[in-house]
Amino acid sequence: MRRRLAGGLGLLGLVSLAFAIPETVVFMPTANRGYARSLYLAAEQYGLSRFYSQTRTRCLYTQLMFTDRFEVGVDCVGFDRSETRQWAFNSRLVLTPETERAPGVAVGVWNIAESTQPQYYLVGTRTTSFGRFHLGGFYQSEQWGWGVGAQFQLGGVDISGEYLRLPNGDGYTSVGIGRALNSAVYLYTYYSRNHTTRDADLFGVYLAFTPFRLF
Repeated sequence: MRRRLAGGLGLLGLVSLAFAIPETVVFMPTANRGYARSLYLAAEQYGLSRFYSQTRTRCLYTQLMFTDRFEVGVDCVGFDRSETRQWAFNSRLVLTPETERAPGVAVGVWNIAESTQPQYYLVGTRTTSFGRFHLGGFYQSEQWGWGVGAQFQLGGVDISGEYLRLPNGDGYTSVGIGRALNSAVYLYTYYSRNHTTRDADLFGVYLAFTPFRLF
């Protein structure tokens, strides 16, 4: 159970990283099904790897899951800094859940915020005996991007990897490792390498809480 999507270079570009949904590989969303009639909460701190203490941003994520296939979210990015704080919205719908013969397919939108352009996506997910594999396309401001990702489990540890090319042309190769600390808290950490400059590489730590069943 995870979140988010990546943006451009610099601190302003980082803001768009956090506009997300719970189910992601590292950054890119998936067609995995969620938890019906529940509320998802998470906190994250991320920043540029080379300048972490100067660029770190803290975020709070919430996601309301009406069914296991439809959800909407409200995220607060930079809640500890009033000068850069921003609210964003997102939504995801799993059009066709995965079956034994066909992959799952989902559509969604994120980065819905003041003075920003929403980003739309279409993703597919396929589960095999080796792990889960994902493929997606992204559209923003009349430009297209794409991404591929995989999720595996080894000895109780979740391992994720992906390549994401954003509509603005930025590319990220990312790896993440996660583990449940107990029945209520999940810890996830990731490193993302920018394809043009090490000064834009990202490192983040993420805490997710077991979704609260609402009714």
